[in-house]
Amino acid sequence: MLAAERRAGLLAAVNALPDKERQVLVCRYFLDLSEAGTAQVLGWPLGSVKSRASRALNRLRGLLVAGQQNRVSSG
Repeated sequence: MLAAERRAGLLAAVNALPDKERQVLVCRYFLDLSEAGTAQVLGWPLGSVKSRASRALNRLRGLLVAGQQNRVSSG
């Protein structure tokens, strides 16, 4: 799989996340903000940033695995 395809798959999976989960991942991993910085930018308690990031990563992992399985079965 080409890097561009992987990147497109990742962005599609991130865009499929619920808003709050997408927001926390964008801040943490695309903008490279700390947990405290993310909490400040989003106006959320630090605990909410941690729990939503964990939940979002788990959901994202599931979406990416499902996407890989779909490509294997159809390709």
